Formats: sequence, C-alpha cells, structure tokens
Amino acid sequence: MKNIKTLCFLVLSFATLVSCSYEPEIGSTITVYPLLTINGEELVTVNKGTPYVELGAKATAGTTTLPVTTTGTVNSNTIGVYKIIYEAFNSDGFAASKTRTVIVMSPTPSAINLAGDWFRGANKNVITRISDRVYQCDNATGYTTGDDNNLKMTFYNLDDTKVYAPFQENCSKTGISAESNIGTITASNRFNWVIYASGFFGTAVRSFVR
Repeated sequence: MKNIKTLCFLVLSFATLVSCSYEPEIGSTITVYPLLTINGEELVTVNKGTPYVELGAKATAGTTTLPVTTTGTVNSNTIGVYKIIYEAFNSDGFAASKTRTVIVMSPTPSAINLAGDWFRGANKNVITRISDRVYQCDNATGYTTGDDNNLKMTFYNLDDTKVYAPFQENCSKTGISAESNIGTITASNRFNWVIYASGFFGTAVRSFVR
C-alpha cells in the first residue's frame, strides 16, 4: 500500500512539472496612440473667388512625428461645402483622423433675411441673424415646440439659394449632435433641409415656411 501511494505521488508530481513546463508565456506590448491636431480652425468660411489656403495637420505618437495623409480639395470658385480629411497611423496600425469643413459662400450681401419665426406644421423654429449670412435656429428639425430634444444650431446662407449647418456637438439639452445637408431656399419665406442627428431624429426632409 505504501508503494502505491508513493507511485501516485510521483505520477502527480511529474504531471504537474510537465504541465508547468509547457505552459505558454503571455507576452504584452504597449502602444502609444496617435494624436492628430488640425492646424488652424476645423470650420473655415471663404468668399467665392478668394483662394483657400490649406494649413494641414500634424500628428505624433509620443515623441514620434507621424506622416499625415490629406484627402479632399477645395474649389473656392464654386459655392458649396468641402470636407478635408486628415489621417495618421502609429507603428501598430492604430489610426487617428479629423475633418476640416470649408464653406465657400457668396461675397455679395444677402438679399434675403432669414430671421424670424418659421414653422414646420404647428412647430415653431425661431431663427436669429448673427451676421449677413450667419444664423442660429432653435428647432432645426421642426420638432415639438419646447421639447428638450430640439436642436439649436448655427447655419449659413451660402448664396440665397442654399443653407447649411455644419456638424455641431450637444445641440440639444439632451446632448444630441447634428449636421445638415446642403438645404434649399426655395423662396424668401420657404426653405428645406435634411438634419443628420445622432441617435434620435430620422433623415426626412424638413420644410419650413413663415
């Protein structure tokens, strides 16, 4: 009986040693994520015919400077909205990216003042004029008047035929971020656009009259 106990002990000890000796080592690495910074402003407005100067971006991973890839161009002779995308990768393939929005607008003083009370059905959208072609509205989607999800957004009258609200964070009391398409001013008392809002509103065309 004693020999059997000794044999079992030796077998178990050998199995433990074999198990430990073949256990794979767990390796670990540390990556420094890329940090990308746009030179200049993320939102730029340019009058039609005025050259656009691209300031680029810079990226680092710790003390290492990373190359930045730039995608997109701006035609300052054509009114519209342009996106310049910057991207950089660290040595482990992790990416950082940012976008600059460039709005090319008419240099001619606007013939339309969009300030006032606008309506989508029974829901009111109050628009305030900040400067000649810059406005702010308090209900960009024409949602239920007074609701905490209403979007307060700054937007631009590009040329008396087009409106655009660039991407803005926390536009509502509930923290919704949003951006519009290039909407259309169909008359001095009528415009429409689509609002792309995170997690709440759909992409229906929103038409307003006053």
